[in-house]
Amino acid sequence: MLKIRPVYRWLPLRWSWIGGITIYPFIFFKRTKEEVTDRLFRHELQHIYQVQELGWFRFYLSYLWQNIRVGYKKNKYEVAAELMENTPLTAKERALKDS
Repeated sequence: MLKIRPVYRWLPLRWSWIGGITIYPFIFFKRTKEEVTDRLFRHELQHIYQVQELGWFRFYLSYLWQNIRVGYKKNKYEVAAELMENTPLTAKERALKDS
């Protein structure tokens, strides 16, 4: 299993509505480490867990298909990540966020 790596202040994320993007094993954030909320971190971390559960190829193919079929807002992977956003970070997840 690859080590998860958060990358902060990733400049190519110019679109205002995107706070982060997960390209396993990286999580790219538009803002600095201090500006990334636990909620946003948890959301992107859920995508990492989804990739780990389904495998890289299957997850991204299914994610793309969901976006085409039902749109971003109704994409089952986005809905699942949104439902977890208020779950507190574990000590291990907090250490990863702060790394």
